[in-house]
Amino acid sequence: MYFLHVLKSIFRPANIGTIIFFLLNAAFMVMYLSNGEPEGMLIVGVVYIFSVILALSPLGEWVVAFFAGARKLKRKDMKDKITPIVEKVYKAAYEKSGRALGRVIILKVMHDPEPNAYAIGRRTICVTEGLLDLSDEMIEGIIAHELGHLAMHHTVIQLMIGGGNFFITGFILIFKIIHYIKGFWAALDLFRKGGEDIVGLIFNLIDILTAVLVWLWTRFCMLFLCWSGRANEYEADKYAAEIGYGYNLAAALDLIGNGKPNNSFLKALYASHPATHDRIAKLQELGVPYSRYA
Repeated sequence: MYFLHVLKSIFRPANIGTIIFFLLNAAFMVMYLSNGEPEGMLIVGVVYIFSVILALSPLGEWVVAFFAGARKLKRKDMKDKITPIVEKVYKAAYEKSGRALGRVIILKVMHDPEPNAYAIGRRTICVTEGLLDLSDEMIEGIIAHELGHLAMHHTVIQLMIGGGNFFITGFILIFKIIHYIKGFWAALDLFRKGGEDIVGLIFNLIDILTAVLVWLWTRFCMLFLCWSGRANEYEADKYAAEIGYGYNLAAALDLIGNGKPNNSFLKALYASHPATHDRIAKLQELGVPYSRYA
């Protein structure tokens, strides 16, 4: 039942961009890294699937949190501040989502003075030190938003993409680029010394150009991922409102969010979050009685 719920959560309109990104990038990378050879495609495909499975495991979740700078919450005063808040909001979220949310939330801290929080994988929430300086009410709103990401499995999809599209392909691409550059300089050196490896030089130039085109392709695919990311932020905001913390979230966003609109067209396209004013406006449309000027 849980697996079916995850699949249902993944194949939603808000995740269309993510699904397009995953399929396009996965297919292209498997073809590119295998050079189109059937045996190579099979090997790369198996490695790709294995990397996705690894990313979706508890180990993958731990690795992502570790490289994000999240660590175990050790200080008593920090625990006394954040733990009751998380437990309070979690209770309201569990009443709405039940097993989809899970029974255990792992709480970690990031030593960053900026107030923020992040959901990772299936059950991890990372809070920054700066978040603890906010009022309890504002923290409740932000935690409700992050629990929304977990309940709707937005973060599971992120792990899947991270495992399949970045870990293995990123490593192999870097290796290939280094190999291409070495080959190019070797062919150029031979050509300068009077060798006849002009064909090798041309092919290495083509290889380097191909690597650049792959990077551009990945940037193109990222447009779909960012599109879904913005839709997921609205969904998590709505979730926070539905469990009774919409006002708290709006107040927190108004305090810590960046109110500047994305004037640059490219910045708007590649933004992972909607503009703060747009998010607050959506919450107000949902009936949240928040006003900065009240």
